[in-house]
Amino acid sequence: MTIASKIWAGLALAVLAPLGVSSGARAQDFPTIEPQRPVAITYDLSSTATGPMQIQAFADPAQQVARLQLGQGSDYLLLNRATEQVMLVSPGKGLIFVVSSAGMLHRRLGPDSGLRFTRAGHRMIAGEGCTVWNVVGPSGSGDACVTRDGVVLEGAGQGDRPDDHGQIPSGHLQATAVSYAPLPPSLFRPPAGLQEVDLPPSLFRALIPGLAGVANP
Repeated sequence: MTIASKIWAGLALAVLAPLGVSSGARAQDFPTIEPQRPVAITYDLSSTATGPMQIQAFADPAQQVARLQLGQGSDYLLLNRATEQVMLVSPGKGLIFVVSSAGMLHRRLGPDSGLRFTRAGHRMIAGEGCTVWNVVGPSGSGDACVTRDGVVLEGAGQGDRPDDHGQIPSGHLQATAVSYAPLPPSLFRPPAGLQEVDLPPSLFRALIPGLAGVANP
């Protein structure tokens, strides 16, 4: 998998799941997608951008940070909500690729988000209960199942027009294991001695087609 596709997969998941969006509207209108306590989640992900893969996600709201381990490789993503930065940590290459999220990690699911949510029942996934929400956006639709404490257990979506390769973008994400427990701060710190490479902020939105129709914060 290329570095670009790794960033796309991780950021797309981060916007949907364990960190990154808080609700600024009434609970009955919009879900809160922001964990309220430390959590570790294993996801199965399949999308037209990534193919099938497994993701290990860790989120600590006190530290305002999340970590996404993609597939079986050593590379991983760190999402720092306090600094509005996303880092692709690649120990094997001795590099850290850093990109600003330009405010998207604090994006609110309010009326100006361009997304419309409708409650659609309840489910049990990986031993946890969640509320199903149907979601309609400016360039596609889907659904998500979100726990009361802000963890996405399942999400699926499909665009309404072909991408540059003539393919309708789509994806499905489902939690297979959830664990609530304290997480060590070292989990969210990259190894010392890696060289940082700054990427342009425009790369954040460019790699996430689902954000194309969402206004800047």
